Amino acid sequence: MSDEPILYINGDYLPLSAAGISPLDQGFLLGDGIFDVVSAWKGVIFKLDEHLDRFFDSMLAACLDPGWSREQWKEIIIETVRRNKLDDASIRFIVTRGMPKEVVADPRDFNATIIVWVAPYIFLADEEKRQQGVRLMISSTRGFPSDSLDPRYKCLDRLHSQLVRLEALSAGYDDAIWLDHAGNVSEAAASNIFAVKNDIVYTPASGILRGVTRQTFIDLARVAGFKCEEANITPFDLYTADEVFTTSTAGGALAVKEISGRQIRKAPGAVTIKLNQDYWALRESGKHGTPVYD
Repeated sequence: MSDEPILYINGDYLPLSAAGISPLDQGFLLGDGIFDVVSAWKGVIFKLDEHLDRFFDSMLAACLDPGWSREQWKEIIIETVRRNKLDDASIRFIVTRGMPKEVVADPRDFNATIIVWVAPYIFLADEEKRQQGVRLMISSTRGFPSDSLDPRYKCLDRLHSQLVRLEALSAGYDDAIWLDHAGNVSEAAASNIFAVKNDIVYTPASGILRGVTRQTFIDLARVAGFKCEEANITPFDLYTADEVFTTSTAGGALAVKEISGRQIRKAPGAVTIKLNQDYWALRESGKHGTPVYD
């Protein structure tokens, strides 16, 4: 690995210390940008096409397409990982509306900023918590309804997530879950939620970011013979579940041992362990993978 991370930014590969954007960039000023996060394991990027599908959907919905083809994005993402000489990596790619041409700018007239940032693979929790489970709380903050800012936008405006995390950390928890405005479980600050009851796997149906890892676990559960339902679930369903786990690009499944003072019956439970083993076996197999190094 090089002495410091190498970033791609607007046509150049630069060390982190030399990379920067203008304080007038709309991504900085307004959170006006789209991003996605994908990961590499043993030199293979997992489900890059699926992440690009979500990225292109978000750009289209946000009227923020800089005109790059999927192949251009792939080429730059792969090359940035190569330049960092990493086999196991977390990769973030970003497009913002860039520098405004006037103080009061027409958002349709933009010059996009494009960034690809790579770091060693990131887990959401340390080894001890990955083995024993994490503690979550139900946040007092509600998720955005789809008629406000649809959760399927994977956008740079993450103040909502930060406030939720601050609330949880200040209360002594590892992270928080927010609910929608009807009181149904949505997701956590950087992960999707699953509950297991009587060997049936449940996950929220709406009001969520459509996680690529979430969908992978749904598919793995069904292949393993578990019934998996996308449904409205409430905090009561989490409190009384046999198992609860979260999923994210940053580590796969993470068992939950406590939610708002209620102890989850099994953490990690047999279903969580099984599905997480299947997830990592899938990654090790190279299936759905894009090799970084030829």
